[in-house]
Amino acid sequence: MTLFSRLLYTVIAFALLGASITLIGVAVWRTTQGFWTGDGALDTMLDAIGLVIIAVAVADVGKFLFEEEVIADRELRRPAEARGSLTKFMTIMIVALSLESLVLIAKTSRDRMSDLAYPGLLMLVAIAALVGLGLFQKLSQNATAAVPPDRGEEEEEEAKGGGRKRESLPRKARGTPLLRGEGQG
Repeated sequence: MTLFSRLLYTVIAFALLGASITLIGVAVWRTTQGFWTGDGALDTMLDAIGLVIIAVAVADVGKFLFEEEVIADRELRRPAEARGSLTKFMTIMIVALSLESLVLIAKTSRDRMSDLAYPGLLMLVAIAALVGLGLFQKLSQNATAAVPPDRGEEEEEEAKGGGRKRESLPRKARGTPLLRGEGQG
């Protein structure tokens, strides 16, 4: 079943990457057409920017799925793993929502100011998602600290040291005495 799952996520990731490349191609094609015909070149370019933003978000989701499900092959057994994965995914979505709302605000403000309600609401959704992610991080921090790692001494040291390994700390911070001449000016 693991092989089938990896194969499925690989196909999904590459399908998303293909869709992303197609969106970028459509954006380039439309922009080129708009400049050649002279019809609404700026509007066409703003549409192309929106398509590229969506393409980048789709590619990031495909990359995220490939990294999490195929390369790392994790089942998110610990809260820290789930928290990190959810944070990555939500960050992708928040950035895409924010950029798309900015493009829509720029495009809509050129035509009619009364149509700014939708882009404004989209920006509020992005802000609400960011606040929600921050609340999730704050509230899940206690759950992450409360669950002890069950995979060995190295992970235990990382959890206690805030992710830093003992060897990466300076000698003075590790409590080992400095050799004569070390650290002295």
